[in-house]
Amino acid sequence: MKVKWKRMKTNQYAWQKWLYTANLCLVLICIILRKFRFDNKFLVMGITITSIGVLAAIATTLLTFKAKQKSRLIEDFIRKNNLFQSHSVLKYGLLGEKEVEIIDYYPQIDYAENFSDNVFCIRFRLDGSAIAQKFRNLEQPLADKFFTICTDIKEERGYITYCFELNEQIQTKIESPKDILSVGENEIAFSHDIVWNWKKTPHLLLTGNTGSGKSQLAQYIISCLLEQGVRVIYIDPKHDEDMRIFLQNKPVAYATKEDEIAKIVRETEEQVRLREKDLQSIGFEGTEFSPIFLLFDELIAFSKIAEKKTFNETAQRLGALIVTGRSKRVYAGLILQRPDTTFVEGAIRDNLSCKICMGQMSETAYKMSFGSDFANIKNYRHEIGSGLIYRQGIDTKPREFIAPFICKGALNTA
Repeated sequence: MKVKWKRMKTNQYAWQKWLYTANLCLVLICIILRKFRFDNKFLVMGITITSIGVLAAIATTLLTFKAKQKSRLIEDFIRKNNLFQSHSVLKYGLLGEKEVEIIDYYPQIDYAENFSDNVFCIRFRLDGSAIAQKFRNLEQPLADKFFTICTDIKEERGYITYCFELNEQIQTKIESPKDILSVGENEIAFSHDIVWNWKKTPHLLLTGNTGSGKSQLAQYIISCLLEQGVRVIYIDPKHDEDMRIFLQNKPVAYATKEDEIAKIVRETEEQVRLREKDLQSIGFEGTEFSPIFLLFDELIAFSKIAEKKTFNETAQRLGALIVTGRSKRVYAGLILQRPDTTFVEGAIRDNLSCKICMGQMSETAYKMSFGSDFANIKNYRHEIGSGLIYRQGIDTKPREFIAPFICKGALNTA
């Protein structure tokens, strides 16, 4: 993400006060010239200069309004959190003595906006001072100050950058397949600024409680994959009626029974092995297999209908597929109400590079989905379709998003 940084300083727009004062003085001069009937050429000159000054003041006010507002918020944040050092001295003037603040230390802060990615960023210089050590823990205080959410935190040599949502995401409405957001090859857009590249960030973990919008998002993902010519396999041991209707007349391999599920997972895993042999014989370069995407909806439900031996064998094959499938262009997605470690081992979960939690979930559920580092993460949006997404290698932390709203039957056509 390329941005143009702008340095933020204390009293950055104090010069505007002098501009307004100068204009006020010019207005008073014009009034005096008018009052005491000075030569008209002086009056015309005074009015002209005053008009130019007033127009300049209006223009600078309009052009710097948003930047000035951000600058004031940042300076207010710095002062209220004691992230600077200063001392006061007494100065004597025409009106007597006056206490003046002298800044001893003020942090180097840069600000940037990126409208295409819908983010604004605040960057702090880590200069080794005692105050600078506090800059690593400003995520939530800054989000609260700007009434937004933090989407990313990046620390590089000498700097730490906090990125925030510029404008609240607007939910995309899908009324027909034509409304699916257009993006690049191997990509699925959940919103205009959140895109998942299922080839570069392979395998999916989709979790969420009943009524969170999980199934609608699954339908949207399937529609996008089919649009891109991907062979889709959908396993549904819980026999979801809405999903059955959605998949009617679609080129999707659909399995619901124990023997069907075991067979299709076995065949898909064998396909990975066959492709591995092809790679060994012809080499990696120039090899481009047609993509396969297997979505398994509720592994826990399968454990309840299958014999223990069948379930263990199928789960083992599914795990092998997730670990080794990427280079053979075979991908998998697990859809669960909660990612119980009894059914989704840590090693398998770690290979699911795109993790999505829909709706509001418990701290334990977030920990099982995103890992212990993000156990305290929260989704501050409450509408159906909202959730948290983490794309390995892209996001440094799970971020809020709002999945497209699909009108009833909008994607049911083949």
